[in-house]
Amino acid sequence: MAEAKIIWQICDNKRGHENQSSGLISALSKQTKLEVVRIDVSTDKASWWQALRGTFPASKDLPQPDLIIAIGSQTHATLLAAGRASGAPTILIMAPPRGLTSFFDLCVIPTHDERKGANVIETTGAMNTVESSEDKETQSGLFLIGGPSQHHNWDEASLLKQISTIVASNTGLQWKLTTSRRTPASTTDKLLSLEGDQLEVIPVEDTEADWLPQQLAHSAYAWVTEDSVSMVYEALSSGAKVGLLPVPRKTAQSRIIRGLDSLKANNYILSYSENQPDLANFKSPPPLKEAERVAKIVIQRFF
Repeated sequence: MAEAKIIWQICDNKRGHENQSSGLISALSKQTKLEVVRIDVSTDKASWWQALRGTFPASKDLPQPDLIIAIGSQTHATLLAAGRASGAPTILIMAPPRGLTSFFDLCVIPTHDERKGANVIETTGAMNTVESSEDKETQSGLFLIGGPSQHHNWDEASLLKQISTIVASNTGLQWKLTTSRRTPASTTDKLLSLEGDQLEVIPVEDTEADWLPQQLAHSAYAWVTEDSVSMVYEALSSGAKVGLLPVPRKTAQSRIIRGLDSLKANNYILSYSENQPDLANFKSPPPLKEAERVAKIVIQRFF
């Protein structure tokens, strides 16, 4: 039996970031045997001086890696230091400052960031741990609610009207709704008041880490507020039909907005309107499998 490939996973304790690197690692594990070593930059962060010198003191207690994966700006120096100290290939997820791209063996970057290069793989949105499932409950749906963000403002009254209209227009469906850590408390309170025979509201504080992937595996439909970009791509990866609940945009020019508009233009998602408050007849492309696709490229290049 082949020996396990050792991967150092450099983490910054941001759940959304770790979800992306873990998605790639999970996809890799389906193609080859792995041993994953988690490195937390809160305790083992390298300096830029160490990155330049190629020294990484934490490595003395770790097994020699075959590959090092990191995500997030706080991991850049540590990834460079670890790669130079160990000689292992380095993969950075998400776009670094433009001058740093060439310092990594591979950069996995969403298409909307508009980066090109021999060491760049472009993805449709963010990789994640959600896998497509054919085990769908045809009468089940999800509402995934975010909150004010860097790119979006918030319109509580409009959102509540959208949700009420969708529920009332789909009398044969059972819905679950969850919030996010950005959801204002007043919005959560008003959402709880919408609970009824068709709608169950579960605030994010009452969910476990694997709650969303489990729900997406079985839900045939998902409506996501457009500020919740990571949840949009998770829903698209699950095989659900995905609708977008509009919230006010701060600008039409951001890369996040461009990515969402590209999804709509290519019929991956349906934007809500009062004239079409259901997803039953919406025909979308096959589920996104970006982590699986990138994993195949990584295997070919480095293993």
